[in-house]
Amino acid sequence: MPFYDFWREKRVTALGRRWSRQAAEYTLTIIARHVDPLNRLVEIGPGRGMIADACRARGMFHIGVDANGGLLTELEPGSAVCAFAPPLPLQSAICDAAVANHVLEHAAGLLQAQALVAEMRRIVRPGGVVSITSPDVLWEGIEFWDCDYSHNFVTTARRLQQLFRDQGLDVAYLGYVHNHLEGAAGALAGYLARLAPYHAPGALPASPLYVDQVYKLRMTFARSVQIVGRRV
Repeated sequence: MPFYDFWREKRVTALGRRWSRQAAEYTLTIIARHVDPLNRLVEIGPGRGMIADACRARGMFHIGVDANGGLLTELEPGSAVCAFAPPLPLQSAICDAAVANHVLEHAAGLLQAQALVAEMRRIVRPGGVVSITSPDVLWEGIEFWDCDYSHNFVTTARRLQQLFRDQGLDVAYLGYVHNHLEGAAGALAGYLARLAPYHAPGALPASPLYVDQVYKLRMTFARSVQIVGRRV
C-alpha cells in the first residue's frame, strides 16, 4: 500500500525509536511470562523491526509477515515473508508465540478479525500463545478513526477477550499499556500527552500550523490493550 510506503519513509527521531524499542521489550516481557520455552516467534506486521531486534537480543528466532515488501527490508534476510494476512503462509504449530501489535484494528471487519486470530492460533504449538496489542477505542475515541484511515475493526479489552474465547484461546493475560508504561504511570503519561496541542484552531494536516510529531506523541502514549491467549 502506498500509504505505508509513505509511513516507512518518514524520518524517525531518536526518541521515537527508543520508545518503539521499549514497547517491543514490554510486549516480549509479558509474553515470556505465559509461555515456556519461548524460542520461536512469528510477528504479523513487524513495522520497523523492533520486536525482531528484541528477539535477536534474546537469542530467539523471529519471522515477520507483512504485505508491504518495503517494510520487510528492515528484517534480516531469510526471516521475512511477504504476504497479506489472513491467511498465513506458514505451517501449523511452527512457533511458540504469534504476535500482532497494532494490526488487528486494520481488519476489514469481524470475519477478517476472526480469521486472523484463528490463523495465529493455528501456527502456534499446543501450549503456545497468541499476543495482540491494539488501541483501546474507549480511550482514543474519535482519534481511533482519525489517526489511520485503514482502522476498521473496533478494539477494546472486552471485545478482544470475547474474540479470543470465540477462537478457542484461553485468556492468560489482559491488560492496559501506554506504549511501555502500565498502571498509574501509564495513565499519567497518556493523560499528559493528550493535553499537548498539536494544531492551531482549524488548521488542516497539510498546514505548517499542524504539528504531526506532537500528534504522534499523543498516539504513542494513548492507551492500548494487550491480550495473551494460550492454545490448549
